[in-house]
Amino acid sequence: MPLPAVIQDSIDPLLLHWRYGDRPLHLKLLQAARKRLWYRSEKRVYVYPVDRIDRLPRPQVLRRDHFEDLAYYERTGSSQLAPDAYREVARARLEQGEHLYTMVEGDRLLHYAWLVPHHVRETDTVLGQVFFAPAGSAALCDFHTHPRARGRGLFFKAICQLLHDVPATRARQAFIYVYADNGPSRHVIEKVGFHYVGSMINEARLHRHRRYAVSGGGEFHTALL
Repeated sequence: MPLPAVIQDSIDPLLLHWRYGDRPLHLKLLQAARKRLWYRSEKRVYVYPVDRIDRLPRPQVLRRDHFEDLAYYERTGSSQLAPDAYREVARARLEQGEHLYTMVEGDRLLHYAWLVPHHVRETDTVLGQVFFAPAGSAALCDFHTHPRARGRGLFFKAICQLLHDVPATRARQAFIYVYADNGPSRHVIEKVGFHYVGSMINEARLHRHRRYAVSGGGEFHTALL
């Protein structure tokens, strides 16, 4: 018999931690409590010009716009949507002109990512800020590698493959976003050759709370939500 939704929502993160967690649960709980009183959350913004894309490798490891691959979508982290909800969102995104990239091996979706051909803004409700991309921009976003496929360089290959599809959108540059504390993803993004543009920051020090943006040296248009 199905559990009540409230109970199931409480249990799901524990099951995901048991299956795929890489840190003790008590440390995650301690970190969550700390973040309510003393934290600094930063989203870094990077850009890649179209005229440099030809220098990159041309991997072809992902299929494009194969919605049926999402039959193998699996929720492996508490921040991910449940399978049916994700498929519903994905269908809407495809109808809006975004492009889905997937890699399936056997009965497992090992990697997926999205290309937004006409990118206008990046809105982050957690940071309470929005970044306004200049005209003629595309965006690479929502990359995810299944825990059992990490260490195979799929993120690097996926970024390169998606970038090679950007010129067909007539965009002049492609943006990508990453939280500053995600060291491995930052390393890959910078290895590909993305240029740092600036950061949106939300920080708290006990009862003091600030939301602000920092430019990497050029124009960086943001606003508070």
